[in-house]
Formats: sequence, C-alpha cells, structure tokens
Amino acid sequence: MHPAVAGASGWPRRWVQQEPLLERQHDRLEGLLASLIDQHRQTLPAEVLAPTDQAEQRACRRLLWDLRLHLRLEERWLAAAGALCPGHRSGHQEAARSALAQFCRGSGSRRARLAWLQELQGWFSAHRRGPDALAYALARERSTAQATAKG
Repeated sequence: MHPAVAGASGWPRRWVQQEPLLERQHDRLEGLLASLIDQHRQTLPAEVLAPTDQAEQRACRRLLWDLRLHLRLEERWLAAAGALCPGHRSGHQEAARSALAQFCRGSGSRRARLAWLQELQGWFSAHRRGPDALAYALARERSTAQATAKG
C-alpha cells in the first residue's frame, strides 16, 4: 500500500480505502451466516450429529468473534470520518450483547442455533442496508468535502 494511503500498521487511513474493506467484511459475514444457516437446516444421522454439532458451535463462536471485530473497526473508522452517531454505536452494542446472550442460551440445540442465526441474519442485513448505508454515505460525503477543501 502507498504510504499516503496506509499508516504504519498497514491499515488504510482514508475512507475511500476503508469502505471497500468494510464492505468485503460485510459480504464475508453474510456468506458465513448463510452457510451456517444451510448447515443447521440439514437433518443429520445420529452417528454424525455430535461431532458436527461441536463443529457448528465452534463456527458460531467464530462468527460472533468476527462480528464483534467488524463492528469495532467500523465504529472506529466511522467515528474518524465524523459519521458515527451515538444511536449507531448503541445499536452495535445492543446487537452484540443480544447475539452473545442468545447464542449462550441456545448453543446446545441445533434448532435454537438455527433460530438465532436467522434472527442475526435479519438484523445484519437490515443494519447493513439501513444505518450502515446511511453512515457510509455520510462518511463518503465528508471525505469528498475534505479532499475538495484540501485540493
């Protein structure tokens, strides 16, 4: 990456490079959710149920971890762009808390995990197309205005 684009850590410093990275994370999380939902919808024979169930639980825990990391990075970059409102941040916090609590309550049951995954998928999709889309557009607008003012 060009030094003007990335900081010492290698992370992009400008919204124009940050937004595509966040969108790729969105795509990856949506894909993972869809894959886990498909897996949980399958009827499994008893002899493969226990090992598969453990693997699915690990995959769900990884999904939670990746989601939390994404939300934190998104908040950091939107705040730096002046496009993170308190409601957006609290929406993230509530969704992360709720997702963890619901997973913990239903992690022992494939049926409960399926319901949890479907609910999380609905929230994520609506959030991406609603609050995220608005905040990203504001960040883009502010980034363009800053670039114009400098140039």
